[in-house]
Amino acid sequence: MGAQVNIQTSNYLIHDTRGLLEYDIVYYTAVKIADEIMEGIYRLIYSNTIKVATLFITNSGAQLIILAQSFDEELIAPAFRSTLQGVTFDSESGYLQKYVIPILEHED
Repeated sequence: MGAQVNIQTSNYLIHDTRGLLEYDIVYYTAVKIADEIMEGIYRLIYSNTIKVATLFITNSGAQLIILAQSFDEELIAPAFRSTLQGVTFDSESGYLQKYVIPILEHED
């Protein structure tokens, strides 16, 4: 197990905790959805800077976690308000916003 960098997209990290030897449909689907979300975000953001984005794939599903920095309180986009999990403020670096975006959920 270890972090894997997706070389093709290279705008987020991928961490698959399942310990599989080969990529499976869950991996490919999660990456495809994450690619589409990141592409959409980069078209939307004006005052925010994506500091880091990580796609976590587990046995229970997948989620994309994004840390965005901004010098104002603006969100990446209003549609992301429900995924905003926290905001911290530093007088030198501004606001750091944490978004958790569910990608896939395991069905029992």
